[in-house]
Amino acid sequence: MYTAYSFTVIARQLAVYASLPRGLCPRSADAESRQSPTCNYGIMYILIKKGRNIAMTDLKKYCTLIEERKEELFDLLCCLVRINSENFGTHGNEKECAEYIDSLCREMGLESELYTPLDLPHYEQHPDALRGRGLENRPNVTARWRGKEDTDALMLMGHSDTVVIGDRGNWSFEPLAGEIRDGKIWGRGACDDKYAIATALFIMKLLRENGFAPKANILFTAYCDEEKGGSNGALAACLRYPCERIVNMDGKDYEIWHCASGGGTFRYRWHTENPVDNARLTALAIPIVMEELDKLKEKRTAELEKNRFYAGTVIPSTALRYMGIKAGEKGADLGVGEVMFTMYTDRTREEIFAEYRAMEERLREKLAPMGIVGETVESTNRFFHYVYSEPDCDSILDMQTAAQEVVGRELKVCGSCLSDLSVILKYGSPQAYGFGIGRGFSVYGGAHQPDEHIECDRLVEYAKIMLAYILRVMG
Repeated sequence: MYTAYSFTVIARQLAVYASLPRGLCPRSADAESRQSPTCNYGIMYILIKKGRNIAMTDLKKYCTLIEERKEELFDLLCCLVRINSENFGTHGNEKECAEYIDSLCREMGLESELYTPLDLPHYEQHPDALRGRGLENRPNVTARWRGKEDTDALMLMGHSDTVVIGDRGNWSFEPLAGEIRDGKIWGRGACDDKYAIATALFIMKLLRENGFAPKANILFTAYCDEEKGGSNGALAACLRYPCERIVNMDGKDYEIWHCASGGGTFRYRWHTENPVDNARLTALAIPIVMEELDKLKEKRTAELEKNRFYAGTVIPSTALRYMGIKAGEKGADLGVGEVMFTMYTDRTREEIFAEYRAMEERLREKLAPMGIVGETVESTNRFFHYVYSEPDCDSILDMQTAAQEVVGRELKVCGSCLSDLSVILKYGSPQAYGFGIGRGFSVYGGAHQPDEHIECDRLVEYAKIMLAYILRVMG
């Protein structure tokens, strides 16, 4: 049966379509309306053409169960937070967490596999593999819930690694305590991204215990090496288990990320021709280097302002961000300077590095008369591909509809900055996107911050949306 909301949408959109030129289909809406979080063309399209709807008795039953058993969800997230899974770039601590998740999947009766990216044949020769990350002890875990049809239709993903804890003196509690306090769950990884793993495991358990039989296979992957630009775990999962649809349960503030910018984090260095006893000469190169980089920022900003997915967002204005500037290193290497920066772009790697090579030549000419030798721009992590799924693709519209139906929330569809979507969309599924409830980098207790936490009420609502989505697309 349709909900009152569904009929309201249908009636409203039928009136809209009656006024459109003959032959204009729902997918021909202009770019602005397609990106609008309030655009319901696609929702109506699903409801009428495909006839998909959630049996409201089932949905109400499961929502009641989620409320009754939400402490299980909270306890599961606390347990995951208590397992140290820091990512140090050159190595990581994901193994214990992955083994714990694997045991939970097996207890549910799911087929489950622990594997590292290096278990894939010739993985390190893959063009998008990022080497030097100590992958031999950093496993993924992928579980398969077989459906009525033995085809891999949907994969839910979340990353098991976290950023480093940092200075514990900046935390107001033990970072790995996994505490529930003031209606929040606190600890490293709580909002990036262990809440996603806990939610996926919780709703699969709930569905299995209550006799839900998916029409095709549902997969779940907790993957390694997301932080510090890794993406090795996501790439390995997509190569080993490509699916028709993928929801990467990583993101913030109920946003659906259908698009990921290209780019990455880069480093430019220079050094003095002769030894120096202070860093003054080295530092004089900084404004010259920044002037060249600022020119690149202006170019990237202008390009992204013309991009249909990024125009009018904050991404163009932050197209180049300085992550670190130094001359000397606390009394050592006084003749060595460095600028580290992150750049967003919709251009290819080849195009960007051609610009870097030209910039390097200009800097060599400017710095040489000062007795300074300019070096080259280097990547400090991977180069991310600019990729996207259409914002009105079926899978996104199904998620929007599920959220409206179960909690009355409209989900904003937008582009992200650097994201694992770079490899997930390219190798996993053309209908992949990110959807999460994490907290931003710049707020107290947000992702990567001391006192990281997530609100319990938000976690419950997220579980309801994800469960409603599974009922909609796999029931």
